[in-house]
Amino acid sequence: MTAALPQDTEGQDPKDAAPQAPLRPGRPTTARSEAINPAILAAAREHFLALGFDATPMESVAAAAGIAKGTLYSRYPTKEALLHAVVADRVQAWQAAADARNGPMPADLKQRLNHIARSILESLASEEIHAFQRVLTSSADAGGELARALHEAGHRSAIDLLTRGLVESTSNFPAPPRDPARVAEMLMAMLTGWYDTHQRVREISHEEAMAYAEHAVDVLFHGRMAW
Repeated sequence: MTAALPQDTEGQDPKDAAPQAPLRPGRPTTARSEAINPAILAAAREHFLALGFDATPMESVAAAAGIAKGTLYSRYPTKEALLHAVVADRVQAWQAAADARNGPMPADLKQRLNHIARSILESLASEEIHAFQRVLTSSADAGGELARALHEAGHRSAIDLLTRGLVESTSNFPAPPRDPARVAEMLMAMLTGWYDTHQRVREISHEEAMAYAEHAVDVLFHGRMAW
């Protein structure tokens, strides 16, 4: 599990302190404060993936992060808020990993769409993403508000990335897209619909996924008169 931070004093409940090692009064240092949130998110991620959402106690997350319960609740008042933060943090990490794999974002429209489409399918194949999906489907909230909100966190961020790519790459076009967000949603639906349908019944190789991403972009790109 995640290595604990040095003993925390922010939000400490006096009755939780070890009697043989009383804590010094005062707020934590700036460096300590900045280290608290990554420690919380790392500990929470490990707990959610190992135990599931419902079986993860907030107190255990606080202990694993090396902080007081009060500190955790002051930053994340509910377990739902903590899971939201974990997923948002992982979405950023997955995007950074995709950027590192695929290199800088191209300026050319078709190359940019291919770059993003490949990144989306690579992310869908991630075992960590599958693990988060299992956490959601096994929770009491399966199919509920929390699951929908977390789905939007990943799905919407990908659509926003595609939309920005369409807008930025067509700014000098004589006839830029009338509704770039709708075009982005169509490409996203092509990618996720194909992947979700096939991965349920067979293994999809990386080569096949990358070829499909480029084919989907080709189909969309050659229909751009309808954009």
